[in-house]
Amino acid sequence: MPSRIRRLPGEVEQLLAAGRGLVSVQAAADAGIDRGRIARLRRGGFLIRLAYGMYASREAYEAMPPWPAFALRSRAFTLACGPAAYAAGWSAVAIHELPAIGPPPDLPSVVVPRGAAASGDFVFGRVRSVLLPLEHRDEVGGCGVVSVPRAVVDVGRTAPRDQALVLADAAIALRTGRDELRAVLAGMHGWPGSAEARWAVEHADPYSESALETLGRLTFIEHGLPVPVSNPWIDLGAVRFRADHLLDDRWLVFEGDGDLKYNVRLDAAHIIRQQREREWRLREAGFEVVRYGWDMARDRRATLADRFRQVIADRAPRDRPYPWYRERGVYRHTRSSPG
Repeated sequence: MPSRIRRLPGEVEQLLAAGRGLVSVQAAADAGIDRGRIARLRRGGFLIRLAYGMYASREAYEAMPPWPAFALRSRAFTLACGPAAYAAGWSAVAIHELPAIGPPPDLPSVVVPRGAAASGDFVFGRVRSVLLPLEHRDEVGGCGVVSVPRAVVDVGRTAPRDQALVLADAAIALRTGRDELRAVLAGMHGWPGSAEARWAVEHADPYSESALETLGRLTFIEHGLPVPVSNPWIDLGAVRFRADHLLDDRWLVFEGDGDLKYNVRLDAAHIIRQQREREWRLREAGFEVVRYGWDMARDRRATLADRFRQVIADRAPRDRPYPWYRERGVYRHTRSSPG
């Protein structure tokens, strides 16, 4: 009687590592592992099927946060669809590790060049046959994926405005330029949603440092308020501070309070002390500081806009705008977060 399997065999773990978390039936066969053995590992709860012929460690997959898990499913489905397939839309966003707000879709999305295959909806994902110029095709870790500019524009055509702007801000800060996004748009003249995508591209700000700051700025844009400068340096002589948003003519600073600044951090008390000192210094210099949080910026921007409007109305313009400046480059880290 064969011994009971208690863990993934070492050779399967090696294949998963080589495949960045995925192993195909073909790769397993090439390594001498037949379909029957893969099936037994799946029945035993050690492997999970993410697409036809594509497997992952169940334990590793189920421990993943939603977006990395979606990226893994997207890679699996794209690879299962063959060499003509490219992850697209939110699947491309996930594979490129760009920021998103809200949960991922249930199913991955793949595109193929026109004539390569037919469109269809399947158990593990959706395939669409589309116009896909060579310059819109990319690869990440051996998986076909549309380019960052194409992904940003495609999402911008269909996603809510807040999600599209969060993505566009991050993309032009880290991965592409506005001209590259405009070039993609030029080839989509008249496509459904292209006007919405253009709005996101033209309003994107590479100096917005996080999704929270994007949503804060969107509050001003959506509700006809004067749009502040993103992340300028305010030099007070002995010290300088970088504000999330600044209305320089009213000496008004707006700060987004993200939970990630404080939650699960050993230095949370130190951060709060620094924040209070910074706010005291700014007020001493004549600034007013207004704070807002994630829940309101994400879900109650109309209420937040009313608060901003009242603060702006209460602060008459100064005789001279405050002389802020920026250093070269942007301030966003390679991974973005809500806070």
